Order: sequence, then structure tokens, then C-alpha cells
Amino acid sequence: MNEKRHTATVLFVLFCAVLFNSAQAEATGPLTLDQAISTALKDSPLVRSNTYEAEASTHGKKAAMGQLLPQLNSYAGYTRLSDPSAVVPIKELGGTPPLFSRDHYSYGLSMKIPIFEGGRLWARLSAAEISEAISRETLHLTRQELIAGITNTFNQILYLEKLTESQRATLNALKKAKADAEVRLSVGRIPEVDLMRMETQVAEQEQALVSAEEATVRARQLLSQMMGKDPSWSPQITGRLSPPSDSDHPAKPSASPEMNLSIRPDIRRAMKQVELAKAEVRQAMGYHLPSVDLVGDYGRRAGSGFAGDEEVWTGGIQLSLNIFSGGSAEAGVRQARAKLLAAEERLRNTRLNAMTEVASAISSLREAKARYRVAEKNLTTAKETWRIEDLKYKAGAGTITDSLLAQSAWFQAEAGKLLALYEYHAAKVAWRLATGVIDSDYQASQGKSH
Repeated sequence: MNEKRHTATVLFVLFCAVLFNSAQAEATGPLTLDQAISTALKDSPLVRSNTYEAEASTHGKKAAMGQLLPQLNSYAGYTRLSDPSAVVPIKELGGTPPLFSRDHYSYGLSMKIPIFEGGRLWARLSAAEISEAISRETLHLTRQELIAGITNTFNQILYLEKLTESQRATLNALKKAKADAEVRLSVGRIPEVDLMRMETQVAEQEQALVSAEEATVRARQLLSQMMGKDPSWSPQITGRLSPPSDSDHPAKPSASPEMNLSIRPDIRRAMKQVELAKAEVRQAMGYHLPSVDLVGDYGRRAGSGFAGDEEVWTGGIQLSLNIFSGGSAEAGVRQARAKLLAAEERLRNTRLNAMTEVASAISSLREAKARYRVAEKNLTTAKETWRIEDLKYKAGAGTITDSLLAQSAWFQAEAGKLLALYEYHAAKVAWRLATGVIDSDYQASQGKSH
């Protein structure tokens, strides 16, 4: 019986281990770009901190809204006097004499209803609502910048993987050529210096391969960090860098590009900051106006030993008006107006920067596309040049130097094409970030996947 139970336990543990390993393999499998972005938007400390900031601003708005509602407070107090004083005042002539006591007890409820506060409370609520909107735009901007960073790093890994693959193939080809050179040297068909040049070329290519591999490791670590993961995770990814197409080639910037930039979260945030500054001006100016409150109090009071305990209440209207505050109220208004002017200038500067970024991104994208086309032609020419030089060298009509130079030019052209493709995609990301639509592709892909 015990053996059967032990066998069942072992089988159960093995089954759980298989499930765990399968789940772990699935979790650590190759990541697509959308999966990397989705994970980053969920786990990135930057996004999470801005999310909490937005949540805090929402509670701040609710707190400001609560100040417009009646305020109800409870109170209780005890006072010990040096001399007895009246606890229960005289109600009427000839009535019960007042009660005197050195001990005074009181408890009850007090209420205050704001009727007019010079517009300060409404301005404070407006400022809180605008602050909430600013927090949301900051979160949106952080998400867009994170998507751009994830996309660029993801594409960089794809580029480096292809570059590493190309460098490894190049190294194998050089080692094969080196082996052939060793055979030729053994039969006296080439001088020893040709083999030395070949060995130098192999060593340089080995160093280039190490550089590409280590750059890939660093890019994976950066991707992990941006996704909110430990840099030691080093995720594997899947995807490809597609060549340029006419469909994603933007037109020249319009004469008034700011018309298309209102969707940028940094511009919307700057606009909200101007609105916030205006609300703060209204709030500061409200201190020059009177405050009117409806007040009330209901409770009980008593003397020593709670003698003379009775019900008491008050009600009325209070008005207060600042007459002199040492110039602090007027200084507050001037400060708020100066901040408004500063916010307006920041908005203007943000718009100018946005227009420049869009124009620069379009220019860079056009340049990157042209560079890729040149790199394609350069690679075709370099490959053919090396083929001719290699045939001449093998036939004895050329030198090893010419062959190595042609082969090096071919390898550089291939690496140049890969780099041009990566730079094209980086320019495309910069363009979509500058126009404020970097997250639309991700949202569209998420919609299709669901």
C-alpha cells in the first residue's frame, strides 16, 4: 500500500515538473515585437510610476470636489477654569438662576457650507481636473516613448543577429580561403606574405564577430531592462526587418504642420499646463474677494459632574474679507500671472520643437531610404568585384592583396546594407513618434489579434 502511494506521489511530482517546464519554455520562448511592447507597457517601472501619478491626481480631483460640499465635524472638549463661570446662562428674568462651574464640558457637531469663496474653490477644482489631464498626457507620452525605445532596441537586436550571422559566414569563408592559401604555399604557388595577410584578415574578422556578438548581448540586456525585467534575462526574439516601401514614405511637411500635431501628448500636456496656470491666476485673484459661509453648530454642554447638561445650537452666516495681508495676496497674483506667461512660452517652444522634429524625421526617413537603395547597389557591385578578383587570383592573373581588398569591400557592403536597413527602421520610428502616432500600429495589431 505504501509503495503504491509512493509511486503515485512520484508520478504526480513528475507530472507537475513537466507542466512547469512546459510553461517555463513557453514563457521564455521567442518574443515578437508586440509581445515585448505589451510586457513593457505592463511591467515597466516608468509606466507604472506614471500610472500611480495619474491615479493620485484623480484622488486629488475628488478631494478638491469635496471642498465644495458641506463640511461636518464632531467635537468634544473639557476646560478647567481658575474661577467658576456660567455654564447655563440666564434664560429669562425671574427664571432658574444660572449654573456656575469651574469645569466645562461640551460636545456636538459643527457644520460649514461654503456659499461664496471668491471663486477659489471652483478654481481649485478646475486646477485639479487639469492636473489629472496633465498626468494622463504624461502617462501617454511615457507609453509612446517606451514603445519607440522597445521598437528600436528590438530592431537593433534583429540587425545584430543578421550581422552576427553574416560575420560568422564571412569568417568561415576566410578560414576556407586561408586553408586554400596554406595548400598553395606548400607547393610554392604563393609567397608566405600572402598567407600572413590572410591570417591577419581572419583575425580581424574574428574580432568583428566578437564585437557583433557582444553588442547583441548588450542590446538584449537593454531590452530586458526596458521591459521591466532583470537584465540577466536576455530574451530571445523573432521577427524580420522588412525593406523600405513606398507606402510608408511620408509626404513633404505641410506649410502648417502644427495642425497635425495636436495629437502629440507633449503638446496636449503643454496646453493643459497653460490652462492650469490660468486656473491658478483665478485662484490667486480670489483672495481679494470676500468669503461667505453658512455655519451651524449642534451639541450639549455641562458643568462639573455633568450638572446642568443641556442642548445648545447655533446657526448663521459668516463673511470674511481680507483688508491687509502685507502685500502677499497681490504678490501671489503677480506670481501666478508670471507662471502663466512662462507656461505659454513653454507651449510655444514645444510646438516649435514638434514642428522641427517632424521635419527632421521626414528628412531622415527620406535619407535612410535613399541610403538603403545605394547600399543594395553597392553590395551587388562588391560581390561581383570580389568574384572577378578571386577568379583572377586563382588563375594566377591577380594578387592576394586585390582579392582580399575586394572580399573586405564585399563584407563591408553587406554589413552596410544591414546597417542601412536598421537605420531606415529607426528613422521610421522617429517619424511616427514625432507625429504622435507611434502607438497606433501597436493598438491596431492588438485589435487584429483579438
